[in-house]
Amino acid sequence: MKNIGGAGVAALAITGALMVPAQAAQPTPPEELSIRVKIDAPTGPSARAVSCQVNHVVYNRFEACAVADATVTLLRNGRPVGNAKFKITNRMTLQQKKLKWSEATSISKATLVNASGIRASLAVSCAGKCKATSSFPVGRTLGSSAINGSVGYTSSVQKNKHDATAAKYTFTFTKPGFTPGVISYSSLKFRCDDTFWNRANTARTLSPGYVFPSFTSTMTTMHSLPGISQNIKNVQSRGRKLGAPGGAVIRREAREANIQANRNAVCPSSQRPPSPGLSCDEYPFASTMEGGTNVPANSRGTAWVPIDEQRKQGGRIQTFHKKERILHGDGFWVKV
Repeated sequence: MKNIGGAGVAALAITGALMVPAQAAQPTPPEELSIRVKIDAPTGPSARAVSCQVNHVVYNRFEACAVADATVTLLRNGRPVGNAKFKITNRMTLQQKKLKWSEATSISKATLVNASGIRASLAVSCAGKCKATSSFPVGRTLGSSAINGSVGYTSSVQKNKHDATAAKYTFTFTKPGFTPGVISYSSLKFRCDDTFWNRANTARTLSPGYVFPSFTSTMTTMHSLPGISQNIKNVQSRGRKLGAPGGAVIRREAREANIQANRNAVCPSSQRPPSPGLSCDEYPFASTMEGGTNVPANSRGTAWVPIDEQRKQGGRIQTFHKKERILHGDGFWVKV
């Protein structure tokens, strides 16, 4: 289901045409088929698995599960004469290092009130270079058994490029003598990229893959570096509290010239350590858009830390970028 307004709780009302009996020599009565979906798009640390919740979208960087209550109402001359109530579940699992992924889609057992014989079918599409292939059963009847199917996705992306799109689901409900009802909705936006290459741009450092970019990832690997983690804590406790989980994000800076300029602005090479074996550490990181002097002095800070910590930090930041597919401009948090 489509993410509305980012984090928090949002509501989405999706409407289409309801099934109405065909009657000779009479005007067609008003028709409507409605599915109302409440959407909850939480942000926070990635989870190993996502637990599905009714009338919510729950997701992390690579998984999303949306469950919606749905009602198909039969109308005769504009008046309800029966209905079917059920749940629609979409569970999509992206691949961090592949451009091929899958989704499980299902309609639950239905509660029927004077509404036997309603059949359901599903069409799925996605834009751009993305291709969706649905294996959802065609023309199965709503009732005492769930209807389970899957959707396979493939895509491609150019070198050093990224692309984002969403899946569009179109359900059609039919019943003999009634005008078919059609309803459509969209998934969360997903993004592919092929942007992880060496400095010479001659070899990949990570295969292309997909993420849900609206999820804000959290870096947790700085806590075991005592000097660096203390510097981060000090900065996150004042000013804009940049990068503190749940607050203002810091954003990746991928341009090498800007990274070096950020570092030179606060930790110039001419600056000498107070004692051997120490290195100047800055937060926000030089590899962020908030690095250097790009934010007020009360929202940044430097500290002298062991050189060994500084060396480990660089590798851990790069590993985090790859693991979560953090691109230039992507925001993230740092937990220490």
